[in-house]
Amino acid sequence: MGRMTSRGRPRRRTAAVSLVLLALAAGCGVPPDADPADPVAVRAVVVPDKRRAPEPPAAPDLSTLLVVEPRVVVPGLPGSEGAEPVRTDDGWQTVTVLRDTAAYDAPDGEAVGVLPALTLRYPTVLPVVGRESGWVRVMVAARGALPSQDASRVNHRTAWVRVRDTRAGSTSWRLTVDLSEQTLTVDDGERTRVLPVLATGRPGVTPTPRGLQFVVGPFWDEPGTTTPRVVLLSTQSETMDDYDRRTGTSASAIHTTTLRATGEVSNGCVRVTDEVLDVLWHRVPAGTLVDVVP
Repeated sequence: MGRMTSRGRPRRRTAAVSLVLLALAAGCGVPPDADPADPVAVRAVVVPDKRRAPEPPAAPDLSTLLVVEPRVVVPGLPGSEGAEPVRTDDGWQTVTVLRDTAAYDAPDGEAVGVLPALTLRYPTVLPVVGRESGWVRVMVAARGALPSQDASRVNHRTAWVRVRDTRAGSTSWRLTVDLSEQTLTVDDGERTRVLPVLATGRPGVTPTPRGLQFVVGPFWDEPGTTTPRVVLLSTQSETMDDYDRRTGTSASAIHTTTLRATGEVSNGCVRVTDEVLDVLWHRVPAGTLVDVVP
């Protein structure tokens, strides 16, 4: 027995859908003996949409992609336009790459490289410059082009990576290199020190790359060379393809030196004394932002 309506007549249950139509359009007539208070019902069979849901995109084959690290040029890496470092109460946000994973040019975009879990044998720690649901945008230490190809795409590259392949972190450190003042300002979150610099790059010839970059992390100890102790930065020369033929790079760094010349004389690196580098040596965290200002 169907449920009783408000006027006492039974309404049968059915698998069909009852669509209540108001007789406002021409052609939708109402029988002359119908009570105007009764709804007009049209019964229609529901036909389910049997189309399959779209398949999720296949995971990229990492073996076919270039590794995003200082010795490799990765042409598809997007620039840093519109990107800003993310800061919270704990400091500047970073992520540690947990496993080799695809680097994308946009969320759900094209895979353009592989972010490795280790960069030069050290854990890959990158500054965060953007977030979207399930994704994080990071600064990276690979070149987008050689200087001889396009100097504007050498540095300041970014990539999008899935959050699930990273571990969130932060650092309270921040460094600033002032080229005109020849100083290095070290802010470790507790105190700020302004320290002298011995040398920076030659303007117009081999300038020190300007703008925001970061500490990659390796602390190279090379006694007997002209760069005994090295803290590697994420940028490279924008005028020389590879002054270091052994690695095929023109990497920037903050390092000690055995050379006597001072001022704007280097290939782009920031030369400092042993006493200054002691402030950073095995102390400054990987992923620390470094701002090089004119």
